[in-house]
Amino acid sequence: MLERAVATQKQPQEENTTSSPKTHSLIASIIIGVAVFAFLLLALETISRTDWFASKVSTRSLGIYHKQFEIKWFKLEDYVKENGGVDVLLLGNSMVNTGIDPDVLSAEYEKLTGEHLRIFNFGVEGLTVAPTSVIAKILAEKYQPSAFLFVTEMRDYVAENGLTVENQLLSDEWFRAQKTAPFTLRGWLKLNSSAIKYLLPFRNWSRADFPDTFLMYLRRWGDTSASGYEGDLNTGKDIDKHPDPNDPEEAENFAMFQNFSIDSGRLDDLNVILNSGDSVQMVIVTEMPLYPTYFDYFGGEKVHEQYLDTLKAFVEQKGGVYLPPLGWELIPLDYRVDNHHLNIKGAPVFSTLLAEQLASLCNNEGLCLQSSPVTGVEQ
Repeated sequence: MLERAVATQKQPQEENTTSSPKTHSLIASIIIGVAVFAFLLLALETISRTDWFASKVSTRSLGIYHKQFEIKWFKLEDYVKENGGVDVLLLGNSMVNTGIDPDVLSAEYEKLTGEHLRIFNFGVEGLTVAPTSVIAKILAEKYQPSAFLFVTEMRDYVAENGLTVENQLLSDEWFRAQKTAPFTLRGWLKLNSSAIKYLLPFRNWSRADFPDTFLMYLRRWGDTSASGYEGDLNTGKDIDKHPDPNDPEEAENFAMFQNFSIDSGRLDDLNVILNSGDSVQMVIVTEMPLYPTYFDYFGGEKVHEQYLDTLKAFVEQKGGVYLPPLGWELIPLDYRVDNHHLNIKGAPVFSTLLAEQLASLCNNEGLCLQSSPVTGVEQ
């Protein structure tokens, strides 16, 4: 009995002894698995940086909610690789995105001045002057353009306007990683890993709306030209009809803009764009040829004229170039989407007229846009 009890007491110790090889095997399997995973990631990172891979797969993401910003970012990256740099970046909101064709602008400017410019449209829908000021500094540092052409408008200077888009965009890890934010692995990977940029478009694959959102991204990518222009095929109706303050669909616009005043903080943002980097030798500020009914939201055309006077004085005081907006009557009604956006017929007309304005600025005042080859661009 005593021997049996002793044997019983020793049994657990013997089991622990026999389980040790299993533990070692498990640890070895984990180490091998991690090593294989790291090797595959390294291989994907290496392959994703090749020109061959880039030519086969264009879909990329920064993990930012704003898909159109991502499209513009990667289109510009590809444009710089293809053209060896960029000379002029067009900045602004959706009016710029659909309203200016950089290829037309460049070709017409070259005809009139003999200067060939590499121009890219970085107009992003929903952005005011506030997030644009942050983006301008990033673009100036990364691509060193010789000029910005910033197309601004009255909504840019209303303090409450565009805050949701601004906060969502600038609070993203990718934007925080651009600045001196505390280090995070996710932010670093978004900023530096090529492989991650090719994987991030599929991060929401399990969501029910993923097929629709992904296909929409692919469509908009295809609709955006290599120089960043996204044409709009729509033609507006009743553009010359004054908006009704009593219309529920118009109530939000009237409530936001009817007591228009220029916010000093937004002027500070404009000043950032005007002084965004040493490489940016000229910043031109102008406005789209808006149809007069648009100004009803702000109190009428007289309020608009006062705004332009203030804008002109501020831009010139801070060292920028103010370009008076073209007359609205130069763009026919059926060349417009609404009273502030141009369509695919209006964009080339305005781009040609804008080129003539810029050429006149060069030929008559010596304020010429210059081409400046970019070397050592970060990728």
